[in-house]
Amino acid sequence: MNKTNLLVSTAVGMAFVVAGPVAQAAGKKHPPQGNAKSHASINFAKAPFKVKKGQQRLRQGLHEKFMLETWGVSTISLLGGMAPEDSPQTFNCKRDCTVVTLNTAEFLSYYSYNQTGICPAVDGYFTNGACYFSGTVEFKDLYANRSNQTNLAVGAGTHSVQTYVYTVSPAYLGHYQNDYHIYQ
Repeated sequence: MNKTNLLVSTAVGMAFVVAGPVAQAAGKKHPPQGNAKSHASINFAKAPFKVKKGQQRLRQGLHEKFMLETWGVSTISLLGGMAPEDSPQTFNCKRDCTVVTLNTAEFLSYYSYNQTGICPAVDGYFTNGACYFSGTVEFKDLYANRSNQTNLAVGAGTHSVQTYVYTVSPAYLGHYQNDYHIYQ
């Protein structure tokens, strides 16, 4: 496209853009600009969603029934791979409940490529969000804090919770704290 054609097409396009609303208003009746009844988006908070037959609606107002907490303040040598961080803790749910975990641990490693993961488990099953690698740990970091928050819904009955840690290579586990919040 040469310069002349570009200038002419730009001028024609600008004429239509400027004359567009004026030309439309002269020929037909249109609602005024900014009409409150014409929405460009939907407010999903007010949308009347229906629950599928057989599906239960989330109960409003889950309340924390109690919390179990474990911690350690000594340094533990980890060989690499999966290792238990704390001992199993048991609890009883009178009806269905949700376990939310908050885990923090300090790691030290001499290997610059060492990845770490915190892996909470309920009844031997990893919780949602468990065991993801949360960054490399290097010796220059000294002790690096790693944390995560996970959850798992369980049925009524007696359950156990325990947290494992995973490292790719040998490392040291420093202070740790695990909070197991039980909601009903």
